[in-house]
Amino acid sequence: MTYLLETRGLGKEIRKQRIVTDLSMHVKKGEIYGFLGPNGAGKTTVLKLVTGLLKPTEGEIVLFGKRTGRNGGTEKVDRREYGNRADRDLSYALKRMGILLEFPVFYDWLTGRENLELHREYMGYYRHGSIEEVLRLLRLEEVADRPVKDYSLGTKERLGIARAMLCRPELLILDEPLNGLDPEGIRQVRELLKGLSLEYGVTVLISSHILSEVESIADTVGILSKGRLKEEISMKELLEKSVSFVEVLAADRKKAAFLFAEALNLSEFQMMEDGKFRIYKEGISVERLAKILTEGGAGVLSIGRKTETLEDYFLKLVGEGLQ
Repeated sequence: MTYLLETRGLGKEIRKQRIVTDLSMHVKKGEIYGFLGPNGAGKTTVLKLVTGLLKPTEGEIVLFGKRTGRNGGTEKVDRREYGNRADRDLSYALKRMGILLEFPVFYDWLTGRENLELHREYMGYYRHGSIEEVLRLLRLEEVADRPVKDYSLGTKERLGIARAMLCRPELLILDEPLNGLDPEGIRQVRELLKGLSLEYGVTVLISSHILSEVESIADTVGILSKGRLKEEISMKELLEKSVSFVEVLAADRKKAAFLFAEALNLSEFQMMEDGKFRIYKEGISVERLAKILTEGGAGVLSIGRKTETLEDYFLKLVGEGLQ
């Protein structure tokens, strides 16, 4: 299969500290790829490598079918000739990409519209109505002619997304784009990214710690932990692997645990950090559980059958929480 973006054995070391190790990711054309990992896992470093802001220590990056990262020594090539060619290919690739890394920076004394006009000039992109289009899509019309210094954190984030989208990129790379957005803003961005992918065929690579949002839009997820890609899996495969369980919140947790073990002879149960129990035994009756807990004096505050989420899978895989 041909990928729009591919990394092969990518590695990065900074001041003798290993940040990224042997990372091979595969982003298909037209999909939304969710890049997940705890703080400090190396997500932003990987995105900086992909966009040419950092050079790989080893491995290579392939964008739009062209190698843009430095070769790690797997082939005998003229380094100077390869470096020049890779730089040209990266420059060409960047013109086909929209990028928002970390917190967006603007000329604060200029308006949002003026900042977008500057970016359009820099990119040499003059399609009529492009600025008005992204202002409308990101709901920025009312503030477009105000100085950016007067914008809220969430509004600056939306302007950053607008700038990344301005030149109709084939590949849109967004690093934590939902930071600072209120629930309505998150919903708008979610629907926008879905539309870009489905209607215009834009490929989206998005890193985020809001796993529920990634779960609702991603076609594929890559899970990073301590600089290593732990797993790359489609959401379809993930749903097929998801485990069903019964979730119980009891008034008396100790008594509930005793009843699970003694009265029901259950070993496949677990108490979560929020105090809820998960029972993984197949075919167990929710009604029977509720009856035994109630009659045994444990009390039932809530009970129901559920399926593991992306967050459950993530935490199980990396063995650490998001901070």
